Amino acid sequence: MALQIVLRNATKFNGAAGLVKSVRMTPLKTYATVVAAQRSALVKPLNLVKNVAAPVTRNVAVSAPRMAAAGGSHTALWTIERVVSLALLGVVPLAFVVPSQTMDALLAVSLVLHSHWGIEALVTDYMRPSVVGNVLPKVAHGSLLLLSMATLGGLFYLIYNDIGIAKSVKKLWAVKGV
Repeated sequence: MALQIVLRNATKFNGAAGLVKSVRMTPLKTYATVVAAQRSALVKPLNLVKNVAAPVTRNVAVSAPRMAAAGGSHTALWTIERVVSLALLGVVPLAFVVPSQTMDALLAVSLVLHSHWGIEALVTDYMRPSVVGNVLPKVAHGSLLLLSMATLGGLFYLIYNDIGIAKSVKKLWAVKGV
C-alpha cells in the first residue's frame, strides 16, 4: 500500500517517470472489501429446505475498528466523540450545582462513553492482531464492552437506588481525615 502511494506521487516528479512506467500498478483491495467478501461467503444460507427464509444479518458498527471494517465513515464518530468531550465541560459542574437524577444520568452516560472511547483507542492501538494474534484483541474489546456496561449499570444503580453520583462525591469530599 505504501509503495502504491509512493509510486502515485512519483509521477509528479520528472526523474521518477521511468520507474513509474516500469511498475504495473494494480488496485489493492481494502480491508473492508476483504471482510465483506469473507462475511458474504460465510453467511450464505444452506438451501436444504425450500420456502425457509434466510437469516437476516446486520453489521452494527459499535466501535471505530468495526466501523472501518464495515466501510463506515469515521467523521460522524469523531464528531460525536468531540461533542461528548465538550459537553462534559458543562455537565460535570452543572451536576454538582443542580444535583438531580437527570443530571446524574447525563453525567454517568457521558463519562462512560468518554472513557469507553478512550480505552478502546488504546486497545485498538496496542492490541493489533499482527502483533498479539487474532484472539487477544477480540478478548480485550469484549472485556472493555463488558466493563463499560457494568460501570454504567453500577452508576445507574447508584443514581436510582441511592443518593446519586454528585451527592456521593460531595459526601466523599466532606469526610475529614483522622
